[in-house]
Amino acid sequence: MKIVRGNTLPDYSLLSMKIGSVEIDGYQHHEKWQYKPIMGVNVEDVTGDEIMSLSEHEYNAALLRIASSRLVHSLFNLEKTFDDGTTILINTMTEAVVAITPDEYDIYKNINDISSYEDKLIVQFFLLGFLTKDDDSELFKLDVIRNRSAFASSDAINITIYPTQECNARCFYCFENGEKRQPMSKDTASDVVKYIVSNVTEEDEVVFRWFGGEPLVGSDIIDFITEHVNEHFKGKLKFSSIVTTNGFNISDELIVRAKEKWHAKKFHVTIDGYQQEHNKRKNYYDKSVDAYQKLVVDIGKLIDAGIFVVCRFNLDKKNINQLDDMLKDLEQFKGSDLFYIHTTTLRRPPSAPLEDYILAQDYDWAYDLIWRKMYSYGFYDGIKHILPLRLRGNCLACVMNEILINSEGKLFKCLQHTTEDSHKVGDCKTGVVFNQNYLDWLDVSIKREKCKKCAYLPMCSGGCKEYWYENRPEISPCAREKTYFNTLTRLIYEWVKYGKIG
Repeated sequence: MKIVRGNTLPDYSLLSMKIGSVEIDGYQHHEKWQYKPIMGVNVEDVTGDEIMSLSEHEYNAALLRIASSRLVHSLFNLEKTFDDGTTILINTMTEAVVAITPDEYDIYKNINDISSYEDKLIVQFFLLGFLTKDDDSELFKLDVIRNRSAFASSDAINITIYPTQECNARCFYCFENGEKRQPMSKDTASDVVKYIVSNVTEEDEVVFRWFGGEPLVGSDIIDFITEHVNEHFKGKLKFSSIVTTNGFNISDELIVRAKEKWHAKKFHVTIDGYQQEHNKRKNYYDKSVDAYQKLVVDIGKLIDAGIFVVCRFNLDKKNINQLDDMLKDLEQFKGSDLFYIHTTTLRRPPSAPLEDYILAQDYDWAYDLIWRKMYSYGFYDGIKHILPLRLRGNCLACVMNEILINSEGKLFKCLQHTTEDSHKVGDCKTGVVFNQNYLDWLDVSIKREKCKKCAYLPMCSGGCKEYWYENRPEISPCAREKTYFNTLTRLIYEWVKYGKIG
């Protein structure tokens, strides 16, 4: 057995639980403003340990836990066997990943026919989560994770604010097309400040997430809100900001304001293709600037200022062939701990031609292409970047310590619905209303029987509620790993066998 990644699941024994605390594990050492790890960020690399690394103490302790029990296969095991007999096993609950030989696979597969568990290999399968006791409820453990996240009292308070729902770009794929576009007034901003200071204490940690529209079009409102909140708490409130922006309005002066006034820790920016394609898709009102080249320069300035930059690539069949040029321009940042490329496929707008988009049936070839290029250009330097992660908690819309405030001062839970009163959960003057909208978002139980039986469940926790709500066949609420599992396991196999990808 070659252990690619070990068991990261926290101990859920009764005495170790701290009510109201979020999940703590090996990947949760980051600061609260980071919310949860994304692939390759704040995630330790693989161990590569052999089975014999199991100590005598660990072995004996595990035997005691197994005593008087029957071992069965976990509900959350995935497997792929290759031509040389090597099998890649993944447990989506514990996140354990191993490569095993045909003989080891036979022992694992035939566990129901084995009466004695003293074999060290069987103990290792148990400790990694591939085998579990027949009376141990894995679904209950998953419910504990979700509920602790939904109602955690020790996590940061996340407040997403739209300083404006106007935008200086006209991206054809924007999910807010057709929505009301208006800036936040100073009167509304004052109501926002009052709402925040009435619901936050000096002991809390607050993360402001500035969204839009294009939030930097309303940077004066961001100044106003952060200044007045800071003044109220006499500078004692611990807060930070995350900005999701197209980047057009980034300037040297704005970066200083973002650091000093907003306490900015992270900027999310988007690249939609190489230079001309990016500029065409953004379709800025101001065409006097090469927006693509400016963004590349500004990414460097943000990193120099100590601000983490997540650069999202929105890919479809028309721009995926431009990956090489995009990656070459960003190679200068690949050695920085403050830079990460998040590659994803563009969500198809309603009525757009299906043939232009990378759909679920295309993910295997698309992610094979994407990941191999990320490795070849040095943005990925270990296998950790592609290994699947358990969903730690829930979408921010499904946790109690999160609220979204639109430019009118109305309260919502989901970014996909920020103007429709039918989705409202209150406003800044009256506060949160525990109406059916609110209760529906906070109900984190797994409703669908087919989800409860799915090995991918820990990775998606039942899928995106908004995607289920939309019920569009080309937008699946399921974990993407389902559709690119062949590519995922093939690259893991290459890493184990050759020590590299490609």
